[in-house]
This record gives sequence, structure tokens and C-alpha cells, in this order.
Amino acid sequence: MSRRWIRITSAVAAAIVVVGAAVPAVATAANPVGNLLNHVTNTVKGVTGGGNGGGSTGGPSGSPTPRAGNPPTYTPPLHGTQPHGQGTVAVGDIQPSAVAPLSGDPAGGAPLNGEEVVVGRSRGEQQPNGDYHGHITILALFGQELLGVDSGPGQSAHGPLDPIQTQVLDAICQSSGNELCLTVLKADSSTNKDGSSNAFEAAGAHVGGPNGVNADIATSRGNVSQTDHCQTAHGDSGVAAANVGPLTADVLQSSSDSKACNDAGPSQSGSSTVVNLAGSGSPIPAAGCANGTPNASFTALAPLLATVCNADDQSGGQAAAPYGVREALSAFVLESGDTSLVKATTAASESATVAPASGPGGGGGGGNGGGGNGGGNGPGGNGPGSNGPSSGTLAAHGSGGPGASGAGAASGSAGGNGPSAAGPGKGTLAFTGADLITLALIGLGVMATGLLAMALADRRRRVLA
Repeated sequence: MSRRWIRITSAVAAAIVVVGAAVPAVATAANPVGNLLNHVTNTVKGVTGGGNGGGSTGGPSGSPTPRAGNPPTYTPPLHGTQPHGQGTVAVGDIQPSAVAPLSGDPAGGAPLNGEEVVVGRSRGEQQPNGDYHGHITILALFGQELLGVDSGPGQSAHGPLDPIQTQVLDAICQSSGNELCLTVLKADSSTNKDGSSNAFEAAGAHVGGPNGVNADIATSRGNVSQTDHCQTAHGDSGVAAANVGPLTADVLQSSSDSKACNDAGPSQSGSSTVVNLAGSGSPIPAAGCANGTPNASFTALAPLLATVCNADDQSGGQAAAPYGVREALSAFVLESGDTSLVKATTAASESATVAPASGPGGGGGGGNGGGGNGGGNGPGGNGPGSNGPSSGTLAAHGSGGPGASGAGAASGSAGGNGPSAAGPGKGTLAFTGADLITLALIGLGVMATGLLAMALADRRRRVLA
């Protein structure tokens, strides 16, 4: 073997030693790759009886209540106990928290609950100081929000493609007499002293008016508003909805509405569908999935896989009544104890309200919490909608979606009641530069191993020659 190959082999061996020493040290910094491997190992051990598995938070006697758990006793978690309306298109969560409620993240930044993937979350909330706040998470990965929209009192904010939407696509729609209307990555958040309206839509197409061809993909709304006497909140979300003339098709839709008044009793309602074709549901994966039956569980394949259709919790103890959480479909992979390796949720909606204090509030007017005009047969597309102005519209056309109507003044006393909003999360660190270093070191180790193998093979060929 030549001196050149001796030097290469020595360098490769040194690189392997460095990588072998560095990777474990960096991996302890809670990078996603290391976490995922740990989750897989712990969960498999739990399923096979080799350990506690899945990072479960204590046993039945030691876990806080209510527990989020697994089907058939799964409780969909509320995100924060402060007044709010929220809709989320999809969530992917590795080793989800075993307790509920979760944090609501009143600061409006990236999710704090260790939810690794969040798509299309619209949220309007009242913060502990009484101010309203709006936020839309277009996309978040590993605790880092990649695209988002945020609004405080007196502010309106829009998504990154708003200039294209308002100056090009909306102009085409108007010039066509509402016969050709398109929506692309629309995110509108508007907040004032009386409430906040927030709406998201990934894509929409409306051709030929309400009775033509209409389709909406990945939509959500989260609204909250207040008058002197009542506070209302609304959340809805949907994966897909379409109609061709009278024929309709909805896939994964949910909505939630709450209302609390100082001169009347509270009210709360929620609904969801998994697959609805021309008004008929599908009994897959469980019979209750066809007709909106709350908490219809499929556990025949547990602990490998379990699902819940129409997961529902209405004023069940996560926060002061009234509140509601509704999820169209949630799936759990590799259950272990009170948690699982992965939980995926689609079309989740929630709402929570607190009655204003009795007595006069501030000035009246404004603050419509409804979603305005929904796009085609979008989430709750044929339900009642507020007629007031709202910058958080899904699309400018089609029948109105459900909205939490209400206008008036904030009393300044709502919020801060009920259990603490700080639900325990998983403590997963964000995806940072350290994670990139780890991945680079792993790649370097693989490359170094390959080079060493090549050197040894070349040496063998030289010896045989």
C-alpha cells in the first residue's frame, strides 16, 4: 500500500474516532434525530413489556386529570384556558403529551407543546391582561414557525402572498363578475379592542358562481369577540370541501362554538365529519364516523394503530365552562401507556369563553367575531355566518360559513379565570444549529466509513496482484 493510501487511511480512522466521540455528546442536546430514536426505542419497549415506554407521565394514580390518553378514553386537548377560538388543519406530534390542557402560547410565537408539525392553525384569543390577539401559524416544524401572521389590538396582518391575492387574483375575480375566483395561501388576521378574527386557506377555486365548481383546500378560522354582556368564540377547520352544482363532498371538517353571558346561561356546540359525499357519511374506520357520533373509536389494531373520529370534549374539566374541543380524525401509532409514538390529528377546532363582568364596558360597535363569507362549501359551508365585515374571510364567494357573531365593547374583566393555561408539554427543544451539526457529523461518519472500506479493498487488490 502506498504512502498516499496510508495517509488517507490514517485520516479516515481519525475522522471516525472524532465522529464517534462527538455525535453522542451533541445528541444529548435534544436534537430531533436523537429524540426520534429514543421515542422509538422507549415506545417499542413499552409495547413489548420491556419498559415504561413512550414517555408516559406517571401511572393512573400519579397523572394529572383529565388525561389526554389513547383511544377509547382519549380526551382531545384544549390549547390554553384563556378565551379563544382556534382551528387547525393538521398536527403531527411525536410522543404527545399525556395530559390536558396544553399551553395556549399567549405570546403568539411557535407552538410550545412539542407538536412537531403544525399546518394552518388560526387563533383569536383574549390575553390575561384583557387585550385581544390574533395569530395564524401557516407552517411550523419542530417548534419553529416557518410561516406565520400575527396581529395585536388595532392591527391587521396578511400572509406572504397577499399582494398576489389582492392585486391579481381578486382583480380577476371582480372583473369576471365572480365567475372565476382563485385563492392561494391566504392568511388574514385582524384584531381590535373588541375581538380578533383570523382565517387561513391554502388553496381555493370557484368557477361559475355558487352553483358551478367550487373547491377549498386546507382551511381554518379562529375568532373571538365581546360585547357588554356576552363573549363568543368560534373555531373551524377543514382539509377539503368541494361541490359541482348540487353534488357536494366534504373531507375532514370540524367546528366549535362557545358563548358566555352575564345576563344568560352559557352555550356550547361542536360538530365534525370525516367523509361526507352528497350528504352521506362513511362508516370507516368506525361506524360512528359516518354520522358524527362523538368519540367513535377504532381499536382493533391497537396498540399498533388506533383512531378516533369526532373526538369531543365539552366543558369536561380542562377549563372553566363553557369550552369545547372537536377533532374530525385522530390517529395513534404504537400506543404505550398514556401516550404513543406518533399522534396525527386533522381538522381540529376549539372555543372557550368567559362571561364579561356585569356593568357597562367601553364603547360599542365593531368586533365581529364571525368568519364572514366562507368559500363554497368550506368548513361548515352551509351553516349560519356573520354578515358583518371581517378581514378573515376564507374566500370572497360562496355560502357563508359558521361564525361567532357579536359586536361591542370589551369589559376588561374577561380572561384569567379557570385553571392555569400552562399545561405541561414535552420539553422538546427547537430544531437549532446544533441539530444541523449532528446531522453533518453523522454524514461525515458514513462518508469516512465508506472511504476506509474503499482503502481496504484497494489494499486487498494490490496484495492479490
